Amino acid sequence: MTRDRYAEFADRAEIADLVTRLGHLLDERRYADIRTVYTADVAVRTPRVRADDIETALDFLRANDTGAEQTQHVNTDVLVDLDGDRADVTVNAFVHFFEPGKEPHRTSGLRNVFSAVRTEAGWRFSRAEMSLMWQRAA
Repeated sequence: MTRDRYAEFADRAEIADLVTRLGHLLDERRYADIRTVYTADVAVRTPRVRADDIETALDFLRANDTGAEQTQHVNTDVLVDLDGDRADVTVNAFVHFFEPGKEPHRTSGLRNVFSAVRTEAGWRFSRAEMSLMWQRAA
């Protein structure tokens, strides 16, 4: 296997780790750590927020944290399409909403689409679009 092929595998692994780290930091409410996965000028589009920079995204997360409801993000089918120092990433995700010690009261199925860029600090998402595919209430 060539050195270039190893570098491609390393890039794919780092980008897949970004997906996982994003889910974990959201579940653990470590919102300030979002800087480890997003660029400063990230464009975020979800059914609930439209942000054109990281500070707006952070403000939204902090303002909408009720404290009672927790989440568990489960990501699957991570597909990374590399193109040099850029990548397109698609992910299917399940998000379980629950109160500690209780079964989930809602589960959502999402399709997440990211644009990733290589930065001096490593790979970061410069665009994140989360689309609600379905939702089930308990």
